[in-house]
Amino acid sequence: MPATRPAARHAAARHTAGAVLAAVLLVAVSACGSGSSDSPDVATTIPQTALPAPTGTDRPAGSVVAAPASTSLVLDSAGKRVVVLGADRRSVVVYSTAAPTAPVVTRTIPLPEAVSSIGAVSGDDLVAVAPSTLVDVDLATGVAQGHDVAVGEPLSVGRLSNGSVIIGTADGKIVEVGADRRVVRTVDGLVRVDELAVAARAGKSDQVVALDRAQSSVTSVDMSDGSLGEALRTGDGATNLVVDHYGRFLATDTRGGEFLGFDGDPLLTKFRYPVADGPYAVGYDDVRNLAWVATTGDNEAIAFDLASGIPTEKRRVATVGQADAMVVDSATGTVYLLSARGDGLQAVSG
Repeated sequence: MPATRPAARHAAARHTAGAVLAAVLLVAVSACGSGSSDSPDVATTIPQTALPAPTGTDRPAGSVVAAPASTSLVLDSAGKRVVVLGADRRSVVVYSTAAPTAPVVTRTIPLPEAVSSIGAVSGDDLVAVAPSTLVDVDLATGVAQGHDVAVGEPLSVGRLSNGSVIIGTADGKIVEVGADRRVVRTVDGLVRVDELAVAARAGKSDQVVALDRAQSSVTSVDMSDGSLGEALRTGDGATNLVVDHYGRFLATDTRGGEFLGFDGDPLLTKFRYPVADGPYAVGYDDVRNLAWVATTGDNEAIAFDLASGIPTEKRRVATVGQADAMVVDSATGTVYLLSARGDGLQAVSG
């Protein structure tokens, strides 16, 4: 299919975009750094997953190289590489992106055990998490080292500006692990912590936002004192979350068919925009100021300009089947999409 085309079948939905400042439920909540481990007594929903992708759709745009069937993909823009968690979760595959649209495997690194998730790279260090274990993976040497940490079932992982790693768990906790790989604090009060996004703030501690698929919500978290701040409903089945260089948090509501944007500090809903066919993976190009949303129901990815406050579609491309993971390299504008069913790693020029 062509790289761009009119989205005629989506045009009918756009008439609702004028109501971008949607009414939301704002709930002020708080929790001590070492509070009760019980889940909060709140209404929940079945956590949403990606819509199954069809077969026989258009040929993927850009280039596609072989990759494990996986849902975990990490970008290291400074190191010009992307990392894919192996299908067995016991290894990571490192791809060089020196030629941005032609990723090349440089090494496969075995892990000491099966991990649940891989997270942000700092220097050559990639972190991976498993129950009761944090793994540091040296992408330069290929050495992986495990550390015992007090976490249950991890779902997400991120990094703070101070060098700490934060881990979100299936029982609603956020565990901060310091540079010495000792637990600094544990924050609870959520049902699940499926995604973590971190925004640096001048003169303040980082703003952390946690996405909880069971509550279909996003919650602001102050890791400096272990408190929870604003909590906002995020449609009917929120799934993924990223933050851009403006400090906006962008989320997908797969069940409700929406792309949502939140201003941070304080957390406020800015828009809820209809996107058909199961919006799931989301990324942002901080140089070209484009938000990318992958829709697995039709194997496509859409680029939106958010300059006016209302998403405006700029581009639409065909993706690999079941593109459940995506990262965007702002340095080159390249979008990388990973197939969860083994159709490969796709690189699309921005």
